[in-house]
Amino acid sequence: MRFRASILILLLAALSAAVTAQGISARTQAPIPVSELRQKLADALLAHPSQGADPVAKLEDDNVATEINQFQLSERLTSVTLADIEAKNTVGPHAKQALQLLADRSALLNPPASELPDMPPPDASHQQQMLEEARVYVAQTLARLPNFFATRATERYYGIPPGLNELSRPVMVGLLPRGKYSREITFRDGKELIDPMKNSQGQQTALSLGLESSGEFGPEPAVVLTDVTSDTIAFDHWEKGLTGASAVFRYSVPQQESHFDVNYACLGKSTFHGQPAYHGTIALDPASGTVLRVTIEADSNTDDPLSHIASVVEYGPVEIGGKVYNCPIRSLAFSVVGFNDCTQQTHSISTVKRMYLNRTTFTDYHRLGSTWRIVPDTAAGAETPQP
Repeated sequence: MRFRASILILLLAALSAAVTAQGISARTQAPIPVSELRQKLADALLAHPSQGADPVAKLEDDNVATEINQFQLSERLTSVTLADIEAKNTVGPHAKQALQLLADRSALLNPPASELPDMPPPDASHQQQMLEEARVYVAQTLARLPNFFATRATERYYGIPPGLNELSRPVMVGLLPRGKYSREITFRDGKELIDPMKNSQGQQTALSLGLESSGEFGPEPAVVLTDVTSDTIAFDHWEKGLTGASAVFRYSVPQQESHFDVNYACLGKSTFHGQPAYHGTIALDPASGTVLRVTIEADSNTDDPLSHIASVVEYGPVEIGGKVYNCPIRSLAFSVVGFNDCTQQTHSISTVKRMYLNRTTFTDYHRLGSTWRIVPDTAAGAETPQP
């Protein structure tokens, strides 16, 4: 009886620690670099070993995930670095999800300086050439991809990441899953189409519950390259891409030149529409002007119902019908809204705000069309095959 009681006390103590760690929190840690994240994660895993599938291991996994949720990064956690961290550390499923969300939250930042190529900036003529080639690429190549099908899968999260609780109120920190859905999209004649007959009612409902991005197949980078001028865009740095170094340009578009559409629906009714000023980055292949990555952040006003709107689209090589094309492979969409702004139809700057994050992946690209082949008749005794 004493032995069983001791086990029960230990389990209750572990559970209490987990509840305390995952409960209310008003701490706001300063942003840290990726190098410090590695050490903090190692310390967390040492304090909370989460190997195994028993209840205590699951609680420890939750504790590590909670610590990760408290982190803010001052640099982008790239997919390559994230994979290296996971390979060198044994993390549970909840901690792994928290790491991915931490990487997503840092997607609008620059990578660590140590991960950037040591290359001199391109001269002014090469920069102008890349931008001109990028405009041609978007208009003539990206918008004229072959007709194809693809699967668009979206995972939705919401919550209060660190730094968003500006009033330091005691709240649970972190992003929580809010469902996922996938649907087949059709790209035909330069436009992304959605067949409503191929999507269930549940998926249609999921689409209406929150943030939904669009324009990955050309319109989004086209808007940026149309709105910017030589005075509002400039080379910023080199980055390591999937196919080599990419040239990253930083831009800023004033409201009077903006064609970036923002629509906000509250309780099924459209309550906000605008074309705000915005800024971001666009990464290009220096040899061809191919768009490899684009980010957009809206410049919101204090009385807007959405205090933060941003998106990230990443492109990569995809095989369609035996040929390789540069297509969207992943996108992120962010929005921040007050807790009661929708239900009360009022907006207050003193309201605790909540972030919505959509992570979308594009997979299973395949050509829209049909193929045929003539097979010769190879019957026994036939000297010449008959078609």
